[in-house]
Amino acid sequence: MNFPSISLLVTHYNRSRSLELLLQSFRKLDCSFGEIVVSDDGSKPEHIAYLQQLQPLFGFKLITAEKNKGLGNNINKGQDAVTLPYTLYVQEDFEPQQQLLWKL
Repeated sequence: MNFPSISLLVTHYNRSRSLELLLQSFRKLDCSFGEIVVSDDGSKPEHIAYLQQLQPLFGFKLITAEKNKGLGNNINKGQDAVTLPYTLYVQEDFEPQQQLLWKL
């Protein structure tokens, strides 16, 4: 399934392996979006480094912050970076399932 007019917005904080599993899950479901935005909220350097390694593999736009300012701020920061008319927002521990995608 391809959703070219939908941005996938994922908030992230110190769980880079979990984010990787999420993105792999969408890929296994053959699900793609017009863009993917990962909004990080001041993660530790090792997680930022891992996100930077994942970036070319999954083609997401990475938005970072120097300091954690809370989930609401992280969502807003990510939404500011979205360029498409619709947004599907999930946290990095979301587990996509085929049944959900049919409802989009």
